[in-house]
Amino acid sequence: MILKFILNIALIISGIYVFYRLQYYFRKGVKNKNLFQSVMMTTLAIFSLIIPLYIGDVTLSFYYIPMLLLFLYNKIQYKLLSVVIVFMFYYFLFQYDLVQFIIFLALITVYQLIVPFIKTPKMSVTILSSGLFTVIYLILLYAFVTPISDKTLVAFFIFSLCATILVIKVYEDIDKIFTHFINQEKYQYYDSLTSLGNVRMLDRFIDDAFKKNETVSILLIDIDNFKLFNDMQGYETGDQLIKQVARLLNNHIPTGGKLFRSTGEEFSMVIPDISFDQTVRLAEAIRNAVESTKFHVDNTHVINMTVSIGIGFKTENKNVKKDIIREADNMLFAAKKQGQNRIMFAPIG
Repeated sequence: MILKFILNIALIISGIYVFYRLQYYFRKGVKNKNLFQSVMMTTLAIFSLIIPLYIGDVTLSFYYIPMLLLFLYNKIQYKLLSVVIVFMFYYFLFQYDLVQFIIFLALITVYQLIVPFIKTPKMSVTILSSGLFTVIYLILLYAFVTPISDKTLVAFFIFSLCATILVIKVYEDIDKIFTHFINQEKYQYYDSLTSLGNVRMLDRFIDDAFKKNETVSILLIDIDNFKLFNDMQGYETGDQLIKQVARLLNNHIPTGGKLFRSTGEEFSMVIPDISFDQTVRLAEAIRNAVESTKFHVDNTHVINMTVSIGIGFKTENKNVKKDIIREADNMLFAAKKQGQNRIMFAPIG
């Protein structure tokens, strides 16, 4: 029984790793995490049926451990679907005892009705509920299937509890590790605070826009006196203000354009295929919108902020990327120097 126990645990743990490795390899992250977890736990439950444990006249399996995790973490529709699929394999393919599954189904129903509402850490809930689940499960098997000795009951209980603790801990660790890797790769090109593209993505987008479009507008938008806000209100409040400004700027992006967070309080907006006059009007509209908006410091206090904007504009005669970026940067510097809360641009022609 010890060898079968080890094989079951190794199978479940390696299965968890393989599932996460596959989803990381094919597309770094999954859109429907509940579906992914449901497929994973259902598959592991079916795999566990391949290596049963024989205790006297009773054939037991650790298939219920992945199912316990599924019922602890997932949505009801996926739980029901998984139970149906596992039953099909359990009864029709492997031809295990039907009474055992009915007992399992009754217990998992009670588990679903009680456990999600217990306000304690999930690890504690899983360990305690798994232990209680196993004890009641074996007692019911003793009552309705076949007698099981006290020594066997205690041994299986210990094995089951150890298996559950180990599996849940490995599952949570692997989930955190792969989530960390996914976020690390994502934030190579995205700003973690605003979810806007960062300077790396900005550089790629500008390169692409310069290749495909005759005109490209670059707006460098800098929040005026932002260091003062940070010093007075604290960095957490500063972060909230940054997010509010990002949402406002997003509402002004023309079709085909894109907004990026370049540095702490500086944003870049790149818009292909609009005229110079349209660019200037857009910049002025953004400046006015920021100036007239009340930004929330907390639930009761609001403040006013302003931005300075420098414009760079690519034409057929002026089309070197670094020159256009330098032009926008110089215009932003001029706007700051001349009093802030204004837009600056170099004349065309």
